[in-house]
Amino acid sequence: MADYEHLFTWKEEGFAEFEKQLAQMVQGFQSDKVVQATVVKAMKRAVEPIRDRAISLAPVDNDNPRDAYRPIHMRDTIKATARIPSDADRESVYTNPTDIAIGFVSVKKSAVSLPNEFGTSKRSAKPFLRPALAQETTKAIDILRDELSNIIPAYAARLEKKRK
Repeated sequence: MADYEHLFTWKEEGFAEFEKQLAQMVQGFQSDKVVQATVVKAMKRAVEPIRDRAISLAPVDNDNPRDAYRPIHMRDTIKATARIPSDADRESVYTNPTDIAIGFVSVKKSAVSLPNEFGTSKRSAKPFLRPALAQETTKAIDILRDELSNIIPAYAARLEKKRK
């Protein structure tokens, strides 16, 4: 099994300017609403390719098609979303105290989802979420950058009209 924790190297640039721009935008407005309308909105779009790849990689039991007993396949439960981190999110080792938004792809926890992703003592792993992240990270970052560069100026203009 691949060591997915070591697949990514990050080089962060421009975040000081980005933070300054957001801080100026929120003056006089609720910061959580501004973040929700900008960063969270962009993040939701950015994680879509990861979700789509996870759906394509998720194992499907073709020998047992959908029926009354099995109305859905695991891949039908894969979802992508983003939000402002909660207090519980902030306690996670996967978030930083300075994170203003988190995006994630998840699958409904079931008797098959975790064993498929991580394996068991009797069954080898058939990961689909971690490979999807590894394969689509660059695309997700590009989408996030593009979405933020479109959403923030438009939202800033709307806020500026409200200030007047």
